[in-house]
Amino acid sequence: MKAFEWKWGGIIGAAGIAWLVASWALGFHERGIGMIQVTAALSIVVAFVGCFLAMRDLRRLEAETTLIEAVRRGALIAVIAAVLAVLGQAIYFKFINPGWTDYMVEQSRLFYAGKGVDEKGLAEIAASARATFGFASYATQAGVGALLQGVIFSALAFGILKWQANR
Repeated sequence: MKAFEWKWGGIIGAAGIAWLVASWALGFHERGIGMIQVTAALSIVVAFVGCFLAMRDLRRLEAETTLIEAVRRGALIAVIAAVLAVLGQAIYFKFINPGWTDYMVEQSRLFYAGKGVDEKGLAEIAASARATFGFASYATQAGVGALLQGVIFSALAFGILKWQANR
């Protein structure tokens, strides 16, 4: 790995952590399940912008870079961003919002209780929600998501930049 990958992996990973903390600080994590989906969607925008800026920088530094090379470099950036994404989740669950899982379990129970689900069904939903909204699930989603987004967004961003340059 070159300094380029470390730089952009660090920037994208740090931006993801910053968005996680900012969305929590703005109270988005206390507005129910629907808002969590919105914050997750916005985190994808953060990742795309980071990949786009990285690929723009790559084209500026190495104009002869091919799509395959750009995707390879994007994948290396994504590995670093993924490690930081998992670290960010660990920090979030341990220090920033240790009650997150319990909150989301309760939100799930309230949602389905409002739909008329009986107590037995609510107990099953709560158990499932505990796994879905637990650290292991979030860390896996953050790591795998960062890897997949990094590869896909690098290819997409590089393709857009190459297309723009050839117009």
